[in-house]
Amino acid sequence: MPEVSVIIPNYNHEKYLGQRIKSVLDQTFTDIEVIILDDCSTDNSRDVIEQFRTDSRVTHIVYNAANSGSPFKQWEKGMLLAKGTWIWIAESDDYCEPEFLETLLHLTRENKDAGIAFCRSHWVDADGVPGEELSLYKTTLFKTGEEAVKEMVVHCTIQNTSSCITKRTYALKAINGLGKYKACGDWIFYTRVLQHTSLVHSGLQLNYFRWYHANISSKAKERLWMTEGVDVLKHLDFKLVHFSRIEFLDLMKYWKWKTNTLKFKDKMAAWFTVAIAAARYFMNFPD
Repeated sequence: MPEVSVIIPNYNHEKYLGQRIKSVLDQTFTDIEVIILDDCSTDNSRDVIEQFRTDSRVTHIVYNAANSGSPFKQWEKGMLLAKGTWIWIAESDDYCEPEFLETLLHLTRENKDAGIAFCRSHWVDADGVPGEELSLYKTTLFKTGEEAVKEMVVHCTIQNTSSCITKRTYALKAINGLGKYKACGDWIFYTRVLQHTSLVHSGLQLNYFRWYHANISSKAKERLWMTEGVDVLKHLDFKLVHFSRIEFLDLMKYWKWKTNTLKFKDKMAAWFTVAIAAARYFMNFPD
């Protein structure tokens, strides 16, 4: 059984896919299996993938006959095939340093309570040229699950999936049902996981996050980040994560402010989610 199952979900990233797969296979930590999933790409991704079929570490190559409509359906498919103790979703347009896995696994051995480990990233454009770094964490640190969740319900602190490894036992439970999301499934996934485990972060920049698409203004994308993002409140278990009254009220105010610019129908739906979260909180802590 491998220590790490690397899942590479691809859709139309022919340009970057070879570099991605090679950066996985070039890891200094070698106890891995690689699962490559293609979501019915319309470019020449299949030709790139087939170049790696004979590598013994590539245990599965799966081509979808039709596009799934959600990257998180592909995550779940890969996790169900995986055998490793740790899951690494290595997105097909990112890449990493050879020491990525070795460094993160070393941190998990030093911090045995951690079920998520991730590292600082270089934020690069389509040509791999680094731009402004937007990472929220800059140093090596450890956070309890409760500490991490209280930050996670305001913004997704694990800003790039490729920078992160997650214990498979937690990942399999957390991914269930997230295939309905198009943008924020990772945010909800991490919120679910961290209610049961802790987090460790390396301040070393070992991951390269392809951020070219973020430079394109997209009202639809911004809308999804609010209409889907507010659902992190639905997945909070207030018996596992203990908010003080002040902390919780500040959280409610934040999400009402955050979603205030949405169109009326979306805003009402978001505020209903906030209200339901408030009701659940006060049912558990009425005083």
